[in-house]
Amino acid sequence: MISKYNHKELNWIDLESPSKEEIEHALDLYPIPNSVKERIIIDNREDCVDINYDYTYISVPGKLVFFVTDNFFLSIHDERMDAFSEFSNEVELDVVGGEKINSHKLLLAHLIKNIHLNNHKELTSRVNEIQNLKEELNKNKRKIKIKSIIIICLILLLIIFIWL
Repeated sequence: MISKYNHKELNWIDLESPSKEEIEHALDLYPIPNSVKERIIIDNREDCVDINYDYTYISVPGKLVFFVTDNFFLSIHDERMDAFSEFSNEVELDVVGGEKINSHKLLLAHLIKNIHLNNHKELTSRVNEIQNLKEELNKNKRKIKIKSIIIICLILLLIIFIWL
């Protein structure tokens, strides 16, 4: 899916779970060096941070691509990310993190910060879930121990009654 956000001088093109054709179409619409286009189109993307005078290119294998110039900002990601949705709303309101966003590079910096915060929240949530599961497991272990002791006692009582 291709989404475009235009706000004042900011132009953000966001490709979520794009097909190869959508990627090629988006890349043809904007002035992107051929060497970068080739890296973006290759399915097994490599980790890459390429900072030039004219552009910044960042790639995380199979997950995320950013291409930023003074004229536009392109993001490509293979799955829906809450950070992008929240961030697009902030951009439309013209204030991100209490600051006015007036350059594509600043837009990139704030989006990366947003992704980091969302990942931190998700990680904290997962850690809490794991902790809760550990507590439940320990409770169940105690219950099993108690039930095992009761069963052993009952078996011993049964053996004693049989012997008498």
